Amino acid sequence: MTDLLKEIIDVDKAARERLAAAQAEKNEAYASIASRKEALINEEKRKARKKAEEISQKNRAEGEEALRSVREKNSTIAEKMNALYAENKERWITEIVDGVLKGTEV
Repeated sequence: MTDLLKEIIDVDKAARERLAAAQAEKNEAYASIASRKEALINEEKRKARKKAEEISQKNRAEGEEALRSVREKNSTIAEKMNALYAENKERWITEIVDGVLKGTEV
């Protein structure tokens, strides 16, 4: 009977040791998964920041190009207006003065 009891205790002890080892392995696996998850999250964040920076640089370049184009158009329009003014300045002044002196609409 004593041998049977000792055998039961030994089997129970071995089972507890296996259970503890399995629990330690489980905890280690969870820690490994958590670490891998954190690494993946950080990698995806890095990729997202890089992509956002690329998009930002592209948008900035497109905006600068659009601004340059608008400035060129404005410059061309201003040159045309200045040329038109230089060409018609005297006639416009005369017409305005005549219209004011005569009391008619210009």
